[in-house]
Amino acid sequence: MTTRDDAEQGAAVANETPRGAGLKIEAAHGSKSSDAAGALTPASVGRTDFASRVAREELETGATLLVLENRATPTVSLRGSLHAGSYFEPRDKPGLARLAAEMLSRGTRRRTKIEFAGDLERLGAELEFSTDPFAVNVAGRCLSEDLPALLSTLAESLREPAFPAGELEKLKQQQIAAIREQQSSTRHRAYERFSQLTFDPANPFHTHPGDRLVESINSIEVADVREFYEGRYGGRSLVLAVVGDVRADEVRRQFRESFGGFAGPESVEVEVADPAQPEATRREIVVVKEKANVDVLLGAAAPLRRDAADYYAASIANSALGESTLSSRLGLQVRDREGLTYGIASRFRAPSLAAGPWYIAVSVNPSNVERAISSSLAVLRDYVEHGIREEELADEKSAAVGSFKVSLATNAGIAEALWNAEFYRLGADFVDRYPRLIEAVTAAEVNAAIRKYHPYDQV
Repeated sequence: MTTRDDAEQGAAVANETPRGAGLKIEAAHGSKSSDAAGALTPASVGRTDFASRVAREELETGATLLVLENRATPTVSLRGSLHAGSYFEPRDKPGLARLAAEMLSRGTRRRTKIEFAGDLERLGAELEFSTDPFAVNVAGRCLSEDLPALLSTLAESLREPAFPAGELEKLKQQQIAAIREQQSSTRHRAYERFSQLTFDPANPFHTHPGDRLVESINSIEVADVREFYEGRYGGRSLVLAVVGDVRADEVRRQFRESFGGFAGPESVEVEVADPAQPEATRREIVVVKEKANVDVLLGAAAPLRRDAADYYAASIANSALGESTLSSRLGLQVRDREGLTYGIASRFRAPSLAAGPWYIAVSVNPSNVERAISSSLAVLRDYVEHGIREEELADEKSAAVGSFKVSLATNAGIAEALWNAEFYRLGADFVDRYPRLIEAVTAAEVNAAIRKYHPYDQV
């Protein structure tokens, strides 16, 4: 699909070819805390036995806590989630899950929004809520001495939200303004249309048109938010990782007190079928007026989930192809050698509990659209036909392990890794095993993943 600034380019069109299944989307380009844990340096991480240091608590409701004591600094980070993302919202009310999540910090039965924010500010603490297709995500940090207050605030937010009508109206208007602003972004419009052509409206990776989303948000009332909250929020899917200068027994005690009766819905499972591949490749143009450049998306649905046996091979395959604009095959050819773009990348869009999209995204001058598409597909075709080079494989393995180890040098990074292992059921020793999992990937496995997930005749 192409979004261009020239109205004479015409409305959206679809060109079908007899090959494969995929999509080209083009769109004109628009205007435009870390808590250091010194004891856990990148060099020392590989020798650390995380599994033996993690205290795990699972309540009768299913709520799960992971605690790792790290005395390096007097700080704490937490990362958590529960299953209440957009997958669980009614199909006729897109945007409801995000509204519900963002209302959690806009007042409880005990505190107004101002009081809530003021109390956190006085502590110098942070507590944030966000959503993705499957989960409401929680991120927080504070000084060690303030963790009891932060956990109490988190429990109050999740268990006693007030959903004040005035705050809901303000939030709705803020979200509507953001949606309308997105509609002038050619990258967003390209991805929006790409997702609509790739996934049906019931799929969590389907992006609703801006006007439909505005209409839905305008229609949502407090009763809708509360009904969604009461039907979806609870401890059965709650996962919380806490890392820092804490005593595990104390954290476990407060977790039991705070979330012991927080049960919620019986079913929190996610079941999403892979989308059917279209019978032919499609090319569409989306017109965004008064935009000088073009964004192009070439992609297709990719049957990759986080628990796939070839997940690591697929990740390495994509990384060598286009993870980095500066050092990947796509960047070196399309950007450096041909000078067609300042930015190009290939992405799996959050492979998690369901199969999502894979695509190449490139921003170009309108006069270079066809050259950029041809060049990108030529790189992809060569990659599929000849596979990864041994030196590329070695570089990508080293980069993946190195990046993972660096991320574990902070409390926040460790909390993220522990949450990730629990959420995706990767095993208690996943953090320790990760380097070995990467090192074990063979060139043959990567090449099989390239052919499986990057077929050039499907984009």
